[in-house]
Amino acid sequence: TARFLAHHDALTGLPNRRLLGDRLAQAVLQAQRRGSKVAAMLIDLDDFKRINDSAGHAAGDRVLREVAARLAGCVRKADTLSRHGGDEFVVVISDAQTEADGQIVAEKVLAALGPPFGVDGTAFELGASIGISMFPRDASDAEALLRNADAAMYRAKQLGRNRFEFYSV
Repeated sequence: TARFLAHHDALTGLPNRRLLGDRLAQAVLQAQRRGSKVAAMLIDLDDFKRINDSAGHAAGDRVLREVAARLAGCVRKADTLSRHGGDEFVVVISDAQTEADGQIVAEKVLAALGPPFGVDGTAFELGASIGISMFPRDASDAEALLRNADAAMYRAKQLGRNRFEFYSV
């Protein structure tokens, strides 16, 4: 339906950037009321462009759908997994108790992306750089939480890729 497509990514069926914004804002408001925490995790696939360049965009799309399926197996029903665009995904962990909750999901994600992705008889290795930001420690609103997860993801890339980093000032 049109309503579904307005809030979901056409390729993966995952919530899109707009729906993510709503869910993240709701998670932050709920955490403020309950005195709990939220973790935002930005996942950027390392060297994904290589797949599009060598095997074509249709193959890249198939890999993105497989990535989405593998990531879905790493999160709880209460969490939100979304495609942020391109080769970026975001996980919102509502009711995160400690950094360990974010770390556990990040480790699951890296493990899930470990096995090669098979496309037309070619196996592609894919890793991910993951940035994690915690509310209320790292940000006072949803926008800043996502921005800080992005900054942490870039730090993970700089430090060698296929790893996760928590936001730090």
